[in-house]
Amino acid sequence: MTVLATTRIEPEFRSEPHRWQTSIPARIVRRIGRRWVIARHVEAYCRPLAVDGVEQIRSVRGPVIIIANHSSHFDTPVVLSVLPERIRGKTAVGAAADRFYRRGKRTWWYSLFFNTFPVVRGGGSGTLEYARELLRRGWSVVIYPEGTRSTSGDVQEFRHGVAILAMQANVPVVPIYAHGLRNVMPKGERTPRPAAVTVRVGAPVWLDDAASVPQATERLQSALLSLGGVSGQAAPPNAPAIAA
Repeated sequence: MTVLATTRIEPEFRSEPHRWQTSIPARIVRRIGRRWVIARHVEAYCRPLAVDGVEQIRSVRGPVIIIANHSSHFDTPVVLSVLPERIRGKTAVGAAADRFYRRGKRTWWYSLFFNTFPVVRGGGSGTLEYARELLRRGWSVVIYPEGTRSTSGDVQEFRHGVAILAMQANVPVVPIYAHGLRNVMPKGERTPRPAAVTVRVGAPVWLDDAASVPQATERLQSALLSLGGVSGQAAPPNAPAIAA
């Protein structure tokens, strides 16, 4: 009789969060390390950094979903920097599992210092189950509804995941629009360079009266576009880059 050996195929990336990341020790280390991991880089490369509307989120009580346009790997450091400490201290960030949680990467480092958790792109609503859990526990989450970084700088069409999550959790969504981060570190570049950055924080958007998920998604997209002074529709996903 021939016995066939089976080889276990390891996944290319981690899809489960590091659950210790919300523990008290991790939160203490994150707060101590914030100056060296995030703040000094934002100060060095976002020159000047202008922030408008932060009072919109200071008045928020309870967990929220924070959405932002996505054009650079510098988006997360800047978004976290503009949040009040009361909110930032209990905020986790959704990060692409196939990029930040690939085998061989220091996945623990991202989870410890940025409080990121893996989001499997194209994984359906189940990939946001950890985000639902965090919201139930009183944590806020940052999610980029475009799903990937824009190569043109234009806001791309939103995916429906954020709207579904907000409607299920019955929490408000706070839009943040950042302009200039594509100049700091555009997609495809690994070395940042100084550039002027403007961040606008919008009023919380509730979706409890939305008639459908597409309508809720459109409401969120319009809120973010209006912050950036953009009218009309977002660019379709994977739109070609527009020359500057």
